[in-house]
Amino acid sequence: MRLAIEKKDLLPYIQHLALVVPAKNTSPILNNYLITVFEETNLVRITTTDLEITVVVEFPAAVSEGGTIAVSARHFNEIINFMPDTMINLWRHDDLLMIQSGKVDFNLLIADHTLFPVIPETRLENAISMDAELFNRMVSKTYFAVSTDVNRAVLTGVCWKIYADHHMMAATDGRKVAEIKILNTALLPPREMENSVEENIFTDPSQNCVEKVIPVKTLQFLLKIFNSDMKEIKIGIERNRMMFSYGNFFIFSQILEHKYPEYQKAFPSELPNRFSIDKEALRTAIRRVALVAPDDNLRIRFELDSDRFEVNTSNRDTGDGKQNMENYSYEGSATGVSFNYKYMLSILDAVDSEKAIIKLGTYKDPMMIYNENPNPGQELTFLLMPLRS
Repeated sequence: MRLAIEKKDLLPYIQHLALVVPAKNTSPILNNYLITVFEETNLVRITTTDLEITVVVEFPAAVSEGGTIAVSARHFNEIINFMPDTMINLWRHDDLLMIQSGKVDFNLLIADHTLFPVIPETRLENAISMDAELFNRMVSKTYFAVSTDVNRAVLTGVCWKIYADHHMMAATDGRKVAEIKILNTALLPPREMENSVEENIFTDPSQNCVEKVIPVKTLQFLLKIFNSDMKEIKIGIERNRMMFSYGNFFIFSQILEHKYPEYQKAFPSELPNRFSIDKEALRTAIRRVALVAPDDNLRIRFELDSDRFEVNTSNRDTGDGKQNMENYSYEGSATGVSFNYKYMLSILDAVDSEKAIIKLGTYKDPMMIYNENPNPGQELTFLLMPLRS
């Protein structure tokens, strides 16, 4: 194995791959990159996995000798990062990877590459082709609402439902919900393709949609590698995994195989009160008042009617804080509601428009948050559950 490559052409790829390398694991080989070099095609392939997500990246280099090695991902990244900004030469010598650039030399021990997990087979014959920017938008508007509770594994992913004429993504942790719906869009394959493969999840007569729960780590990786210059993403869906092809990357992801809860049952059919306000002004006020919010529940309260809108908090260990808001529009009767301010801020971060629309009822009812001006063909909905005494 021997190749040469400019540092600037190698570093961005391995910086992304480092996000996948598991911090803790019971198998030492997972701390390594599997690096395969192809002399015929002048390509380098680097693979990393934590067994839930596997990422393969391929890119060109000046290859004079092919081969395969496994090498410590952490040490490889650190060495490349501190190399001079010029051509880097890499070659294998016995059980060492030699890394040289100018007057800088490293000899890095290699591992037994035959112990590396089997790389999944790439099968994208029936892949969905999607606008990459739209897919990135759907993920960015939902992933923040996933749960971090490993005991509720299905809530640690984002649910993607594909119907015949629309599709949607949603995430919830039981306290907040984020949902984006793309209308008048057909992602299902045409009828003539139904029998083109032995296993076709799109034609299960018992289901009126395809539903997959994608681990948040997979989606966060896709967000990191998004590039506005790469317009298309291909997505292969199987019964127990998903495959993504984007730019130079292939991502293989396990799915969370539990039924996603019917979160929409928490959406109130009608809320009598509604207000609109500048999103940045509200976000600033919440952050300001939250300086003295209780640490245990991060409670902030809205109290409002047509004449007064107060954001306040009370903390017996710290003190009180409040701010009276201006330039808001309110319809309804006087009401008040308490909530976790960090959850509200995460939702406001996902609101696109300059003004946020918030609907609310009594102190027991959830709040519903929307864009002031919805994007054509899209519906963006957020829910925030109240805090109760």
